[in-house]
Amino acid sequence: MTIRELSKLINVSPAAISIVINEKKGVSKETREKVLSAIKEYNYYPKQRKKLTEKEKKNVLVLKYYRSGVFVEENQGFIASILDAIESRLQKENLNMVLRVHKESFEKFLSESDLSLYEGLILIGTEFTPELYPLFESIPIPYVVVDNTCPYTNCTAVCMNNEENVHIALQYLKQCGHKTVGYIGGNIYSENFQQRKKGFIESVNALDMEYLTEHTYMLTPTMVGAYTDMLERLKNINTLPDCLFAYNDTLALGAIKALKGLGFKIPRDVSIIGFDDIPYSAVSSPSLTTVHVQRNQIGKLAVEQLLRIKKSKKNEPVKTLITGNLIVRDSVAKKA
Repeated sequence: MTIRELSKLINVSPAAISIVINEKKGVSKETREKVLSAIKEYNYYPKQRKKLTEKEKKNVLVLKYYRSGVFVEENQGFIASILDAIESRLQKENLNMVLRVHKESFEKFLSESDLSLYEGLILIGTEFTPELYPLFESIPIPYVVVDNTCPYTNCTAVCMNNEENVHIALQYLKQCGHKTVGYIGGNIYSENFQQRKKGFIESVNALDMEYLTEHTYMLTPTMVGAYTDMLERLKNINTLPDCLFAYNDTLALGAIKALKGLGFKIPRDVSIIGFDDIPYSAVSSPSLTTVHVQRNQIGKLAVEQLLRIKKSKKNEPVKTLITGNLIVRDSVAKKA
């Protein structure tokens, strides 16, 4: 009998059964008793862990989790840069990075993966949503979440400081003389989206700028999707705010293409600032002013946090936020 078969028999999730088997917190007393009783009744025995070779003991699993795929694949190498930094830092510790891409449910990944084969787990959490956070309780090995702070969750995470980085962008717009601002966001849920929108509202108020809510553009977060959606939204618009803040560079570049296609001049008619500093931002026309996210630092610190957890052998959650820096290019005009 497999854990999934037992799960169907007793109507308890595989993740909850795994929590009970590994004697971890995260399920109710009633669920724990139900699982223990079923294990005895159905004579269920988890697969025995095989003895690890020395080489296997040196592996760290990195999970790139898909929900929509638009954030982990479409943002022009953003996640790839983090993965490169993770692998480089692991190699310095004589550890191997094993990369897995999972496009099914996270619960299924946890129930079907023998995580005891790995020294630790690094979760690329870009596309994780809040209902998945409780499942972290069933992870039996040291783990770190990357690119998602997982708010109100008892886990270690490394992420960019979304709110502070947004403030950096808006402060520059203010210094350039811009007073009215619009917002370009994505129409798919992302924890980073949520935090950047929150930072945007707070910074607009703190800097005494005016957010023209009618110029809120929620677009498909791909270059082509943002371009197509922005074209549709701009059909009946003749005036624009002084500037637009875009959630990320992919959205900014798609919007710029749409604006130019309709005859608007960037930055003469409207200034646009992005977030992330993906490679294409430097060679677009006009080149995009943006906030650089320290991807190498995120990857490096993720490994260092994992090593800390392994050494302490305790769950002492630490959430690390990394501030970026402004990259000034040509898409923001200085007003007289």
